[in-house]
Amino acid sequence: MSDWIFYIPVGFVWFIIFWIVGGVIFSIAALFKVAKLRKAQFSCLFTITCVGCAYGATHSAFLIGNSQVGACLNQAQDIFGKFASVIACGIFPITAMGIIWFVALMLVGAVLLYISRAKNQSWVDKKLDETIPEPISQISEFHIH
Repeated sequence: MSDWIFYIPVGFVWFIIFWIVGGVIFSIAALFKVAKLRKAQFSCLFTITCVGCAYGATHSAFLIGNSQVGACLNQAQDIFGKFASVIACGIFPITAMGIIWFVALMLVGAVLLYISRAKNQSWVDKKLDETIPEPISQISEFHIH
C-alpha cells in the first residue's frame, strides 16, 4: 500500500475546513458588499476551488514531509498506527501547507467573488443611491407640506 493513501483523511479534513471557514468569510464579505451576486455560480466555483486547494495542501505536505513520515510509517505496526504516524510526524508540513493554501484560497475566492457579481444593480443599491432623482409620480402626499 502506498504512503499516499494515509493522506486521504488529511485532504478530506482540509477540504471541510477550507469549505466551512472560507464559506463563512465570503458570506460575510458578500453581506457587507450589498451587491447582487450570482450565488450558484460563486458557490460552485468556490467548492471546486476548495477541492483543488485541499488537494494542493495535502499533496505539498506529502512532498515536503515524505521523509519524516516515511521513517515513522516504517515503525508503525498496524493501520491505525500508520494513520497516527502520518499526523504525528507530519504535523508541521501538514499545518504549514494548510495555512499557505488557505491564503491562496482567500485570494482566489476574492477573484471569484468579483467575477460572480451580477451586472445589473440590485434593488438595495437603487434605494441607497441618492444621485438618482426620484420621479415626481412616486412622490407621495407625505412629501408635500
